[in-house]
Amino acid sequence: MISIPTLALALLAAVQTVESASAGCGKSPQSSGTKSMTVNGKQRQYILQLPNNYNSSKAHRVVFGYHWRDGSMNDVAGGGFYSLRSLAGDSTIFVAPNGLNAGWANNGGEDITFTDQIVAMLKNDLCVDEGQFFATGWSYGGSMSHSVACSRPDVFKAVSVIAGALLSGCSGGNTPVAYLGIHGAADNVLPISMGRQLRDKWMQTNGCTSKNAPEPSAGQQAHMKTTYTCSKAAVTWIGHGGGHVPDPSGNNGQKFAPGETWDFFNAAVAAGGGGGNSGGGGGTPNPTTTSQGSQPSNPPATNCSPRYGQCGGNGWGGAKCCESGTSCKVSNDWYSQCL
Repeated sequence: MISIPTLALALLAAVQTVESASAGCGKSPQSSGTKSMTVNGKQRQYILQLPNNYNSSKAHRVVFGYHWRDGSMNDVAGGGFYSLRSLAGDSTIFVAPNGLNAGWANNGGEDITFTDQIVAMLKNDLCVDEGQFFATGWSYGGSMSHSVACSRPDVFKAVSVIAGALLSGCSGGNTPVAYLGIHGAADNVLPISMGRQLRDKWMQTNGCTSKNAPEPSAGQQAHMKTTYTCSKAAVTWIGHGGGHVPDPSGNNGQKFAPGETWDFFNAAVAAGGGGGNSGGGGGTPNPTTTSQGSQPSNPPATNCSPRYGQCGGNGWGGAKCCESGTSCKVSNDWYSQCL
């Protein structure tokens, strides 16, 4: 026999699911692929990726993946949406918007308006969970993820900002949204101090207690994670020893950003705090700092840099070749990257 408390919890969960399901539930889905829409008189594009087994009666999570400067929606989709798609199974709809002039200057808030129109389409045409919208991106894409958290805290539950800075604006920014920041101590494009600036802004907004957040030295193949005690929504900071890359390596060369991002999104839903339609609450109960590796690692010069790794620039002493399938592209005088 099912107990009364168990039955009550099941009924509550069912009610919450119905409340968060969008108007698009039950409709015939559109197909995955490149889509177009007009935003402020300009033609804009995005890639829509539905789960392989999309179910129009199931409310799906939504993840926006914003590309980097001189990147595109195709790069994000081709990279598995920052490698999150492989972790999502059939739970998630992914969107890769395309920036104007290969970036996210967000002049006059036009990229926020673009995001708004995509969100409206998703809610109207597809079965999505309106309480589980997330955003992530690297570099300019991280900056845009920060911007949507500022401007649309009623939409986005949490964001993961990888090597971002205040480049796309922050209209608003006074409502809690769960925030994960990942940045490299050796970043010579957007220095780690710029990432700390965004982190500290969200610490204040989310009601977090300040504490020391240790970081590896530049060049160390390691990462250190600090989770703050917050009263309104979570803030987590991960410093690593690498440069300006979207997929940094931690201890033993392990790629940690996708797993940390996915876990953070899951925790934001479980906590119920910040962003989306859930209201406040959901602070992290205990502050923790973990060190993932602490020894510097200098790979032999014969090893080529991986995809997205640094391969050149003034003062660069590492590998100047790239793994098979990529080539070294010059971004500026100080940074070249395997793409």
